[in-house]
Amino acid sequence: MSREIVSVKIDVIFKKFFTEHEDMLHAFISDILEIPSDSIRKIEIRNPEMPPETEEGKFSRLDLVLDVDGKAVDVEIQINKQDDFRERTLFYWAKLYTSSLQKGQMYQNLKKTIAINILDYTLFENREQYHTEVVASLKDTHEIFSDKFSIHFFEMGKVKNIQPNDRKTLWMQFIKADTEEALEQVKEAGGDLMERAVQIVYDMSADGKTRELARWREKSMLDMRSSLFAAESRGEARGHERGKAEGRAEGIGIGREEGIGIGRAEERSALVAKMKQKGYTDEQINDILGDTT
Repeated sequence: MSREIVSVKIDVIFKKFFTEHEDMLHAFISDILEIPSDSIRKIEIRNPEMPPETEEGKFSRLDLVLDVDGKAVDVEIQINKQDDFRERTLFYWAKLYTSSLQKGQMYQNLKKTIAINILDYTLFENREQYHTEVVASLKDTHEIFSDKFSIHFFEMGKVKNIQPNDRKTLWMQFIKADTEEALEQVKEAGGDLMERAVQIVYDMSADGKTRELARWREKSMLDMRSSLFAAESRGEARGHERGKAEGRAEGIGIGREEGIGIGRAEERSALVAKMKQKGYTDEQINDILGDTT
């Protein structure tokens, strides 16, 4: 009988795995960014904090902010699809980039800033490749405008087969694995490094406190998705009823759209108020709802 495992694609487990095992973090950064391992002198975790482990605890955006040999690196894993994720990652890249400049320093002191986004959904519908790097370049000649800008996207769903000699593919398969069978396949193909990584997941899965943390996080994300879906559905229903009441064909369209907006706004306001009562900050609420309300 297969054992119950915690999946590394759950952000709390992802962060716990890499903050508590720096050799794994070192290997991951080396492989993902294709940096020779022996050339990485230092990796510093700038935000190692974990969220409270109860449902009543405050929500946190669980990324990893690193200093890798003087480069600023942000690593985030995202399970739920967000329509504005491109804008969101640009926003957080910019915040990290500008935060590297201390008062009185010159602009040339700004650090190269790299955002790594690991997604459990498809972002680029017309691309078969699971790895996409976005850079700043000139439109006509493709000459690099600045090498300080780099945003990576890894779409795990596009990784179909385990490639033993492709370390990035192995990491993606490892992260998205949610069964013992899937982990064993990674372990078999990945050599000593993946054997150790899989064993760490097994050890984490055997810890009741860690399993409960994973369950709490999954429930929190599911509850939030359900609340937003219900709010939008009620808003659309109200819009439909208001549109019918207008009585004219053009009024139907206008009334429906206005009603949808009003309904969604009312539901969102109620949801925001409830979240604030539980201690969520404005930034955390914006992260969850995907807007700048």
